[in-house]
Amino acid sequence: MRKNRATIVIPLLVQRDDWLRTCVLSALSQTVPCEVIVVIAPRTSRSNLSVLEELKEQHSNLLVRMQGPNQGFAGAINTGLRSASTERVGLLLSDDWLDESAVEQSLKFDTDIVSTGSIVYDSDGTRKIDDRPLTLDQYEEKPSLEEKASYLDHFFLFRKNKVMEVGGVDESIGRTGADDYDLIWTLLERGATVSIVGRSLYNYRDHGEERLSLRKREDQVRDLEKILDKHGVSAHDRKAIVEKHSIWYGKPIQVVLKSLKSNLSLLH
Repeated sequence: MRKNRATIVIPLLVQRDDWLRTCVLSALSQTVPCEVIVVIAPRTSRSNLSVLEELKEQHSNLLVRMQGPNQGFAGAINTGLRSASTERVGLLLSDDWLDESAVEQSLKFDTDIVSTGSIVYDSDGTRKIDDRPLTLDQYEEKPSLEEKASYLDHFFLFRKNKVMEVGGVDESIGRTGADDYDLIWTLLERGATVSIVGRSLYNYRDHGEERLSLRKREDQVRDLEKILDKHGVSAHDRKAIVEKHSIWYGKPIQVVLKSLKSNLSLLH
């Protein structure tokens, strides 16, 4: 058996069975061997569990763990992080899926954070809505750690020890931004090093069903305010940051993009 090169953690509450299967298989089918840990919740559906049981019979590198008592989204990720047996750990949400080379391409960089950027697809996973490629030059031009953290996008491959050094994903701030924006910001404050892969390797499924980004706007703003409190953002800067992030809250990405493009055309 080949040694696993990285671990992919997938937190799972409840998901459509076909989307879950696509997600998990994309992690299991990486071009380098990976350990895949799906962290389930007490509410995870029987049909979701059946999908995982079927895949476990076919893939010895698939592990299923139960999140701790009273843990939410962030806690589920931390359960997966603590269970990981490899030095490098990536995160994947159960709506989404990875390019088959996402881990291999990310492992070429020996930094604490590797970010790839993402492609946004419609709910069927066939029509491309947006491509979000990243470059290191654009990242380095960002004047603040907040803007740097906001710029980086999934897929993330982290050095596990660095993430655990900051206590993992912060379970006190809520669900919005805990796994990316706040975690990245916290790591950067601790001197984490960053690399960017020149390809978008994370496939984001944009849909109108249950998703963290579709929670009520006020709930997401409340989580964002906790992040800004944590990082000591001044009242002067807070309003602009909230306005920048909250345009995406509560609506599918394609709806927001259509609105932004429409407003831009009116200006011209």
